[in-house]
Amino acid sequence: MDSNIRFYSDNADEFSSQYDSLTFEQVHSDWRHLLDKLAQGSAVLDIGAGSGRDARALAAYGFNVTAVEPAAALRTLAKQKSSGIYWLDDTLPDLEKIDTTYALVLVSAVWMHLNLYGQIESLKRVSQLLDEHGYLVLTLRHGAFHDERTGHDLSEKHIVESAQGLGLHLALSADNNDQLERPDVYWQTLVFQKND
Repeated sequence: MDSNIRFYSDNADEFSSQYDSLTFEQVHSDWRHLLDKLAQGSAVLDIGAGSGRDARALAAYGFNVTAVEPAAALRTLAKQKSSGIYWLDDTLPDLEKIDTTYALVLVSAVWMHLNLYGQIESLKRVSQLLDEHGYLVLTLRHGAFHDERTGHDLSEKHIVESAQGLGLHLALSADNNDQLERPDVYWQTLVFQKND
């Protein structure tokens, strides 16, 4: 098991409480308006769903949500709080258990755990999972970890260029301060739309 996944599972109660201390709207205000472009009942995929906060919000907006979370204890807690959501134990970049496409794929606070190869392979896989005109939302955490987790530097230029090569064009880019007020952490949102 990946050491980061193990850490999230071993500290599931703390992470679940931390994630649920913020609302979907607080975290994702930059791109929430795009949900209005999706038809009710559209299929949505939340990769690295954590506590299920975002998956529950997306379900409340009327979407058919699949949530992927590889940390077993975190997934168990999330499932207890989430009804009407299909949960999977799977990981990037392979996502072997998914064989359908989605109007929107959300990958929030995950990308920094992928090395450069993992980022490239994950973009390839996620691009295959998007409907035509579907949206990919990446929220990118910048800043060091002060616990046992490991992270990698993230380059907007590299991500955008890689995405463009896969038929994904940048629809939105925004920077934000950390909602938990950690001074050495900031966030970036990149939204891509799949071309014809």
